Amino acid sequence: MATTPQAEVGVPLKLVVNKETNKVLFAEARKDFVDVLFSFLTLPLGTIARLVGNESNIGPVKIGSLNSLYHSVAALDDNCLTAQAYKERLLRPWNMAEDFCNTLKLNIDDTPLKQYFVCNNFCAHTCSAIMRCTSNSVCSCGRAVNQTVFLKSSANGFVNDDAIFVITDDLIVMPNSMDYLSFALVLKLGIKFPSSLKEITVNVTTKKVVDLLKCSMLSKSCLTDLFLEKKPVIQKPTFVSCSVENNSNINIKLKLVIRKSDGKILYALGEKDFADMLLSFLNFPLGGVIQKLGGNCSVGSIDGLYESVTDMSENLYFMSKVAKNRLVDPHLLPLFKSSAQILAAVNEEDLKYLLYYSNKEAKFLVQFLRSCEGVPDGGNYLGLMSLTDSESATESIVKGSRMFVVTDDLVVAPSSPISDLNIIIRLNTSFLDLKEKDVTIGLMECLNILKASLTSTSALTVGLGHLISEVKEGK
Repeated sequence: MATTPQAEVGVPLKLVVNKETNKVLFAEARKDFVDVLFSFLTLPLGTIARLVGNESNIGPVKIGSLNSLYHSVAALDDNCLTAQAYKERLLRPWNMAEDFCNTLKLNIDDTPLKQYFVCNNFCAHTCSAIMRCTSNSVCSCGRAVNQTVFLKSSANGFVNDDAIFVITDDLIVMPNSMDYLSFALVLKLGIKFPSSLKEITVNVTTKKVVDLLKCSMLSKSCLTDLFLEKKPVIQKPTFVSCSVENNSNINIKLKLVIRKSDGKILYALGEKDFADMLLSFLNFPLGGVIQKLGGNCSVGSIDGLYESVTDMSENLYFMSKVAKNRLVDPHLLPLFKSSAQILAAVNEEDLKYLLYYSNKEAKFLVQFLRSCEGVPDGGNYLGLMSLTDSESATESIVKGSRMFVVTDDLVVAPSSPISDLNIIIRLNTSFLDLKEKDVTIGLMECLNILKASLTSTSALTVGLGHLISEVKEGK
């Protein structure tokens, strides 16, 4: 007898559709769906590049220069990196909110959870260190650190169980409260008669969530594009330069090769500090990027989603203040020790590791917290641990004194006379149409490149345009 195929796990979502225009006006959602939507902000850019580049119902999509940066890291020779683990850490970066995300009903982040280890004869009074990733250390008591510890979920997702939310087509999320009555929203959207509306319920699966991530990075009509199967209308953003003061700790020297006829930067030559800066983008959580860019990354519907979280009361709608902070102020472990960090990174000393033992599951569990978050009340943890990390940050991501060439769409590769020449040949550009310019970039320019990498395949030209405007004018 043939077996019945098992239905794919999903969460229900109610949509209100304008029958005349065949557009979704808004959705009514509960915790399971809103948790998944908010989790987009926890995803590192490297994870987003990997997920949107995969096949799904709407096929692979490109997000500015992010995809080409990601694939250039995959193509880098391991000999270019100071540690073998770096490539994996960039291509499958650690989600620092994994303790919240691993409880989601639909979790699209397929990055393996980090492993931890403690002494195989653990005693809270004498053994106070925990090891991450590999079990090749020796405890202060002399025994092997090879007892596996599992990540303890900090909470059941992000928002409260009993809350109901309204989500607009461009992913503005509002709590169902007196301030956001649904009929007032309908009137605001220009609907006068109920006969213009219809309600449909859809089942949101993991594949649909991946597609929603793609739509959210491209479009301001995400729900319509996804559930009514319309081709996403890609929004062409207007680039606004970041208004921050240049940090004296960031001074990166570059040689730009510019095509005079159109002012396009064909490529930039820089040392390892430039390559480190660009490669570290893949480790940045999306919420942290938006925060650093002042709430304005100009990517699809993401700014509105982020603003929804910041505006929502942590006391009324979130599981905890920590849950909200993981979305809007995510912490980031430094990949390398340079003082020239674009996003603020926490030191390991600023993290607490609480060790628990679960009698029910017969295993050790670890929970990590920022020092400012405080230890949970009533937590029967065994000890407050320090971390001995087998993935400690090195002085840089790339090694040696070699130069790196970076194309306009952020393909990063070791520089050589022939490889640099091949770029010009591939672009079919006359040598007479080229000009070199030496520049020094600071924090503002680095943030401009980061912002441009999410919206343009000419990230260098867009991000550094204010430094080269006179080149095109003077030819």
